[in-house]
Amino acid sequence: MRKFPKDVETKISSFLEAIDEFLPTIHHVYIHGSLAMGGFHPKQSDVDLLLVVADALTREERQKLIDCCLLYSNEPYPLELSILTMAQLEDWCHPSPFEFHYSEGWRSRFEETRREERTELQRGFTDPDLAAHVLVILERGITWRGQPLHELLCGFDSAHFSDSIRIDALDCLKTIEKNPIYSVLNLIRGLAYEREHVLLSKQETLGWLLENGHFPENIVDVIRKATQGYEGAVVTFHPQELDEFRRYMRRQLQQKQK
Repeated sequence: MRKFPKDVETKISSFLEAIDEFLPTIHHVYIHGSLAMGGFHPKQSDVDLLLVVADALTREERQKLIDCCLLYSNEPYPLELSILTMAQLEDWCHPSPFEFHYSEGWRSRFEETRREERTELQRGFTDPDLAAHVLVILERGITWRGQPLHELLCGFDSAHFSDSIRIDALDCLKTIEKNPIYSVLNLIRGLAYEREHVLLSKQETLGWLLENGHFPENIVDVIRKATQGYEGAVVTFHPQELDEFRRYMRRQLQQKQK
């Protein structure tokens, strides 16, 4: 198992021990995202987990999962958790259905919904982002418990990942002013995969950009600033440079789709 900060390892262990108390059917646990790819930053990164259970979750299990995630997430790191059943992996489809999802984006919805109703909030949902999580696990992920993911997965295609990052790229183009560091770095990650099928962490984007050597200086400057911000520096983005970056990236992504 790849090495990562001891306090993060302890946090994951305690979180999984808490879940095991009421959900004993978790057969496989995978770590993905920045923690698996060597780019984890304590002030910026989530702890990304994918859990695989034997059967569909009961209402009581969902309720306890929500309580557990609300308790453990942001103490001190944000948690992003997805749960799939064995059947959903063995008969993969894209976008994939899932049993449960938690991220800090869901916190307010869970907290503001009546307790007896919040277990129904995700019923029938699918998540195109799961294709991206799966590819990261297959190529660079950590198996915390159980079998390697490639031994369970059936029907996955790299085209599913390409579709997932295109959806994310379109969202980043729309929201770049609200979350410039995430949007800028993820757009370059998407472009790197579209061009060369290389899977980058956020911290690896600047190096890939410099190695390619043909990007305009103003674009490189924005990526460098986003990388510094991701590593904890205080950075400020001007609306004009973000707009120039957005227009450049939109052209690059449109060229790849032709």
